[in-house]
Amino acid sequence: MSLDIQFHLLIHTILYGSFLGLSFDTTALIIGRVKKKLIRDLFIILYWTMQLPLAVLFFHRVNQGEFQSYLLIFVLLGGGIYFKFFQKKYIQEFKILLKMCHGVYKGIKKVLNVLIFTPIVFIFRFVFDIMNIPRKIFRKKRFDEDEVRIEQNGEVQSH
Repeated sequence: MSLDIQFHLLIHTILYGSFLGLSFDTTALIIGRVKKKLIRDLFIILYWTMQLPLAVLFFHRVNQGEFQSYLLIFVLLGGGIYFKFFQKKYIQEFKILLKMCHGVYKGIKKVLNVLIFTPIVFIFRFVFDIMNIPRKIFRKKRFDEDEVRIEQNGEVQSH
């Protein structure tokens, strides 16, 4: 293996280690909002289950499937570089992004409520009220007829 190829392998492996650290923090921030421990544990298992095939694909692509022990050291070095120099800033920025996404979600929810759900509810209530008008008229007419009958018979009922 030439020195140039080894250098590219070193850089790619360090970057992959940084990617692992970044994706782990992203996953931790997202599942940190989940309140149930069982669901969080399942997400962590799912995360590592997805990372294993990605690692195999990475090493197959970069190093023709060969895995030398020094590559593990470079992956750990890449993760260490990420955790030492980039983690704090990334977490701050990602939290801001999560807040922005939450704000956009709330805005979309309000817009949908105002433009879609409120008019639909209004239409259903309007149609329901129109359908109830004959019933109310006949009920009122029947009530009036009962009062006339009571007055004619001279019966007085107290409610």
